[in-house]
Formats: sequence, C-alpha cells, structure tokens
Amino acid sequence: MPAITYSPISAFVWPRIDSPVLPFSPGDLQTDALKTMLRYQIEAQRFWKSRCEQDFRLLENLWSPDHVSDTFDLWCSFWQRALLDYSTEAGRLADIGSSLASITAKRVHDEGKLFAQDLAARTVM
Repeated sequence: MPAITYSPISAFVWPRIDSPVLPFSPGDLQTDALKTMLRYQIEAQRFWKSRCEQDFRLLENLWSPDHVSDTFDLWCSFWQRALLDYSTEAGRLADIGSSLASITAKRVHDEGKLFAQDLAARTVM
C-alpha cells in the first residue's frame, strides 16, 4: 500500500473526505494549487523588482553626463537584456506550472490506487 502524506494546511482549506465517490482529497489539491500560486507570486515579485531596478539604472545612465554620446547603445542594450529577462522568466513560470501538474498527477494516481485497494478490500469483506 503506497504511503500518502497529507498537508496539515489542507485541513483548514478543505476537510479530508473519505468517500467511495471521491478517490482524492480536494483539500490536498487546493493546497498544492495555493502553494503554486504563492510561488508564482514570489517569482513575479522578484522579477518585477529586478526589472524596476534595471529601469532605474537606465534612467540614471541616460541622464548622467558621462553617457550623453552613447544613449542609443544604452537603450539597445537595455532592451536586449529586458527581452532576455522576459523570456527567461516565462521559462521559470512554465517550470512552476509543470511541476504542479506533475505533483497533482502523481497524487491523483497514488490516491486512485489507494482507493482501488480500499474498494477491493471492502468488496472482499
């Protein structure tokens, strides 16, 4: 019988339901979704903080007397870095989403097996 661990947070989100109709706990799925949403938020805030700092540095460089002649180069390199940052961030967010899908699929598979075993045991009795 596979060992399935349940998050203590899920009891507050949705109570554990052991039912022959529902082979998995909606609370555990909601807990995973909530954790993933919070990871998305943390990643987005980190990204926006970095982008705002780079925007600020661009403005400082554009207004400094040392960079008056190379404004176009500053502007082009800024946008090159920005596009690279955005594409890298999109990859990170895709990784977070795929990890949630993987965890959820594994949990539903494990709980489905456990449900089938319980159902078989009840049928034998």
